[in-house]
Amino acid sequence: MEHAVEPESEDATDPLLRMARRNTVKAAQQGASFQAALSQALGRMCAGYAGLDGVVTQVSRRSVSLAELVDLTEPGMFLALLEGPDDQMGMMWLCPATLAALIEVQTTGQVFTTANSPDPPRLPTRTDAALVAPMIDSFLQQISARCAELPEATLFDGFMYGSFLDDRRPIGVVLDDIDYELVTMQLSLAQGRVSGTCTLVLPQPAAPTAVDGNDDRDWERRMSGAVENSAVSLNAVLCRFRLTLAEALALTRGDVLQVPESTLETLGLTAMGGAQVASGRLGQARGFRAVRLTADPGAPGRSADIPVPTLRFAKTPAAAAATPPQDTPQPFSQPPSEDGDERDQS
Repeated sequence: MEHAVEPESEDATDPLLRMARRNTVKAAQQGASFQAALSQALGRMCAGYAGLDGVVTQVSRRSVSLAELVDLTEPGMFLALLEGPDDQMGMMWLCPATLAALIEVQTTGQVFTTANSPDPPRLPTRTDAALVAPMIDSFLQQISARCAELPEATLFDGFMYGSFLDDRRPIGVVLDDIDYELVTMQLSLAQGRVSGTCTLVLPQPAAPTAVDGNDDRDWERRMSGAVENSAVSLNAVLCRFRLTLAEALALTRGDVLQVPESTLETLGLTAMGGAQVASGRLGQARGFRAVRLTADPGAPGRSADIPVPTLRFAKTPAAAAATPPQDTPQPFSQPPSEDGDERDQS
């Protein structure tokens, strides 16, 4: 019996469609996690008030400009200013039904407001603000804790209740002229008897700045300039003597350490750590003691590690050392030739 093989659908073979489907699923999962975090935060806040029982049933979010915010507010809304880190400002809007439920549960211990309440909404007052402020702070703290592991963590971090606006017109003056994230939550309160909304208006987090390779190169250039212009101390070492502790303790004023004439040609320049950085010979220039470098560590094919001789200790009486040595350092007559040989004035 032959079975007909159905051709693969176009969606299964198109990589762009598969990528779009994966991104859609990922976005839906992130949205569900975000809504669950907000619902848990609201439930934790409502747990302190018997009969409130809040649940977030739906969440929508979008980016808006400052000019749009004033038009989005409605009469009767409770407008709370939020203060955030670095002097940032945000807002929380509560619809009249939500505000009434929060006030009633604190003043009467239960919620009388229903979805079909015939009473028209009243204007919020500063007394309402004093009662609602602790609930707003608790809600924001719970949101920050529940979203700590989500991408939205930086959006809510550090915001607390600041003050109350009894008019929507100052919004354009109080808030900075930047883009804001508008997070609208559909709420179910008092076991579903009250349906309301709570809207958060928060500054959009700044996008991380990309690291420019030019900045790294500029930093390296400035660091190299600072290091290369630093002062360095070098010591000119003719030779070294090896002696025991007893011999060192036996040295007295007037003792002379005889330095061989050959050490004039094997002088070493050492850094503070003792490492030899160059070699040279002792001479004179313009009436001063001078050192002519005969080996440069930076020159290819040359070595600066010409060892400074280490001599055995031999103490000479001061009278015997009074006669000056036959070969004193000579002045440098001209710079060394190209092949590195020296021409000294005899």
